[in-house]
Amino acid sequence: MKKYLLSLAVLLVGAVSFTSCDNEEDTPQLHLVTTSNGAFVVCTGNMSGKIGGSISYLDYKKGKMTNDAFITANGRGLGDTPNDGIVYGSKVYLVVTGEHTIEVMDKNLKSVKQIKTTDLLGKKEGNQPRHIIAGAGAIWVTTYGGYVAVVDTATFKLRKSYKVGSYPEGLAGSGNNLFVANSDYGKGNGTISVINLTTGKVDDHKIEGIKNPQEIYIVNNRLYVLDWGGYDAKYNQIGAGLKILTEENGKPVAKDVVKDATGAAYYNGAFYTMNAPYGASSVSYSKLDVNTQYVSPLSVTIDAKTYSPASIAVDPATGHLFFSLYKKVGGYTSYTTPGSLKEFDNYGKEVRSAEIGIGPGKIFFNTRIDWK
Repeated sequence: MKKYLLSLAVLLVGAVSFTSCDNEEDTPQLHLVTTSNGAFVVCTGNMSGKIGGSISYLDYKKGKMTNDAFITANGRGLGDTPNDGIVYGSKVYLVVTGEHTIEVMDKNLKSVKQIKTTDLLGKKEGNQPRHIIAGAGAIWVTTYGGYVAVVDTATFKLRKSYKVGSYPEGLAGSGNNLFVANSDYGKGNGTISVINLTTGKVDDHKIEGIKNPQEIYIVNNRLYVLDWGGYDAKYNQIGAGLKILTEENGKPVAKDVVKDATGAAYYNGAFYTMNAPYGASSVSYSKLDVNTQYVSPLSVTIDAKTYSPASIAVDPATGHLFFSLYKKVGGYTSYTTPGSLKEFDNYGKEVRSAEIGIGPGKIFFNTRIDWK
């Protein structure tokens, strides 16, 4: 196994790098503090183009949820299947898969620029953008054309593109390396691509135990992968979970740390996971302590008869846990009914619940970093 798959450096892409002052006793010490003003929810619509996607926004100070926030700000819709979003600097970036676009907005969701990924990369290469991270003055976006595009946030021009594996999804950066989860569209031959940002070289790795990777996390210099696995002939879930990359007999392997997980979020030494497989009558929630690797039940209560979870996230400023949820109608998950967002505090107590748009999906936060 390549050493850079196991031995990772300080996060670079998607992180803030800074140097500290001299540590003298009479010098006031400043610290970088993350603050959060609200939560965005990406609502996919019904992923067929018949019901377009939208953004819902929860304003913490006002205690108010605003639905169709992009439409209100711009007088037009997002189109088919918005999939991922991020706040970086003074801008909000939203990936709209079905429209092959990246919407660039101010924090009031007023459109600043619409980037067509098929124009940026080519019709085949820029097809269906999926996931986004940000850092080093750029956004980094995967496309189902099999590429990672690096787009400058000042000029909105393409800095660089990298050919990776089959149907890439989530990505994460560390040091001079970028790691990409290639799902293979759930066909069972998913891989992890490693991009050397210094040389531009891309290596694609087939790893034992990885079938359908969706997200990558780098914690304590270790690589974790959320793998959706697959289903048997009776649609029973097989092989899904949060996995850690390790090595056996000189070969890379992925070991389960949380079995049967379809969603994960990391915060302050712990992964918070949910398992909501297709057609499941029950849902489970877990917490993984990354230092001890101990897994315990997560103490949140969500009525499984009323809701089916779509995504999980943790506010990096407060540690509060959020779930976007489908509503159930007649005992079945509804893909044409407005969803819900639930927030829980650090003790698992529900803080609030609000109705959101149709097709609840990715949650991301209106954060900024200040010196204090």
